[in-house]
Amino acid sequence: MKATKIAGKGNELVLELSGLAYQQANVLRRLMMNEVPVLSIEQVDFKTNTGILYDEMLALRLGLIPLTTDKSYSLPTKEEVESGEYSAKSSVKLTLVAKGPCVVYAKDMKSKDPKVKPVFPEMPIAKLLEGQEIEFTATAVMGLGKEHSKWSPALVYYRQKPTLTIAKDANAKDIMRTLKETSLKAVSEKGGKLVVDEKQLVLEDSPDSYEDISKSFSVKFSDDTFIFTIESWGQFSPKEIMASAIEQMTGYLTEMEKLAKAL
Repeated sequence: MKATKIAGKGNELVLELSGLAYQQANVLRRLMMNEVPVLSIEQVDFKTNTGILYDEMLALRLGLIPLTTDKSYSLPTKEEVESGEYSAKSSVKLTLVAKGPCVVYAKDMKSKDPKVKPVFPEMPIAKLLEGQEIEFTATAVMGLGKEHSKWSPALVYYRQKPTLTIAKDANAKDIMRTLKETSLKAVSEKGGKLVVDEKQLVLEDSPDSYEDISKSFSVKFSDDTFIFTIESWGQFSPKEIMASAIEQMTGYLTEMEKLAKAL
């Protein structure tokens, strides 16, 4: 497999992965979304809540706040999950005390670990009126996206790499006049001829739309090269998510090899 960066900055990354079968591409996507452990609030102990949002709704909101995750944390054991008592290796406590009138934001939560904090500090939690209060202690636990979407670190999707071929007799002026009325930008005119920006083409939402514009265009999609888009929620960077997923895949393949040899 070969990986080439196409675009991206911050929490988004677009990659070209070549030398893959459909099945491998799908496995990699699922691993990135479902098998990369991250921290998310699992338990909330309310001491006071006189706001308009009842405890269950507030707890649901808290669980969906992305938290930066340090790799020193590990998944809880089966015994921890069953008992609901989590160790310091798999969890971290966050506290909040707020009195109205005010808007309570994610940044108002105080973490016991400075490396664990809300990815988006200005994410609103609740609005409190005069005399209303919220006080709680939350427990963020390591988990996997396959157990609940709040533990999914990213939105990941892929598509086949497109290749656009232009007929030799294409009328450049007529085609460019039509393209100006669309949002498509991969084709331009240079010296009276049409040229294709391959990088821009893979970023187009619907590259096959070129065939609808003119019969001079022909679009084909690769069977072994895919364009992956990784949109991280911020717990880890897209590169870290991909690296972790590949590590998981290697581990599963090693385990399968051992089982096969034992047959």
